[in-house]
Order: sequence, then structure tokens, then C-alpha cells
Amino acid sequence: MKKYESYKDSGVGWIGKIPSHWSCVPFRRIAKVQCNLVRPSENLTMFQISPDSIEKNSGKIIKTRTVEEAKVDSDNHRFYKGQILYSKIRPLLNKVTIAPYDGLCSADMYPISTIQNTEYVMYYMLSEAFLSSVKNIVADRVKMPKINQDELKNTDFVIPPFSEQQVIVDYLKDKTLKIEQYVSARERERAA
Repeated sequence: MKKYESYKDSGVGWIGKIPSHWSCVPFRRIAKVQCNLVRPSENLTMFQISPDSIEKNSGKIIKTRTVEEAKVDSDNHRFYKGQILYSKIRPLLNKVTIAPYDGLCSADMYPISTIQNTEYVMYYMLSEAFLSSVKNIVADRVKMPKINQDELKNTDFVIPPFSEQQVIVDYLKDKTLKIEQYVSARERERAA
């Protein structure tokens, strides 16, 4: 990644300095939670995503089932392909993904639309910076930590210009792919 000529204080202690042409704004300025509860009985063939469907810290969907297969009986949020899905229950498990199709998600999740690069927003939500802010919010909620919409809307978010968001996404995808290839090669060596 490149170094920048000048930096400024983000105004948020745990974020620190950011490049001077970037912004630090509340989440509500760049994204919106799209609550849309529907009855599962009317959507049995749609795919359903719950927090258990998402691998922690990676953004990967690890299992999919239809609403009928998952035996969903409570109302779920309707989401659309390309929206971010974020687990509000036990948010420190860091379960965030981008919907690969239209479907339903557990009411324990938020479908989110953004005016920024969706992949950049997802990666930022998976970052230590974002997780630190969430930790500060849910620190005293030991039994069942949860982040509500107002808390999420007021969480600070670092936003570079749109063109730089794509550069960051491309860099992270490349590094992630190389790590996955390395891990896969080591697993094959151990199995041999």
C-alpha cells in the first residue's frame, strides 16, 4: 500500500491518524439498515442466511439452506443481492458478508445498503478498527451482546475517496487469495 504525503487526526482515539484527504464519518452517513420483515411461510424456496451461515472474520458464507430446509418459523428480513448482511447478535464474532443472491436473513442480522463501494464497507466492517468500536459499545453486555441500529448508525467509519476504495478492495482480495492458496497447499502437504 502507498504512503500518503499528509495525515490528520481522525478525531477518534482508536482510529488515530488517517490520510488528510480521507473522512471519518458516522455509519449513518454512508449506509442504511434496510429492515423488511416477512413471513417465512410465504418464502419457503428462498435461501436463508443466519449468523451461523457466515464464517467469522472472513466474510465467507459457509452453508446455505432454503427457508424450508432451515425450518424457519419466525419472521426474517428480506435482503437483496449485493446488500451487506451483518450479525447484530454477538457482533464480536465479526460475521459480515455480501449477499450473493436475494433471500431472507435472520432477524438477528441487519441487511445494509451503502452509497460507498460495498466490498470496501464489508472489509472495513471486518477490520480491527471497526471491531474496536463495536467492542466499546458491547463491552458491558456479557450474557448476550448485541448492537442496536442506533449504535451501529453512530459508529465511526473511515472513508477514502471512491477510487481508492477499489484499490484497497483489490489489494485485500489479492492478499486473501494468496493466504488461502498458501493454507490450501500446506493442508495438501500434510494430507500427503
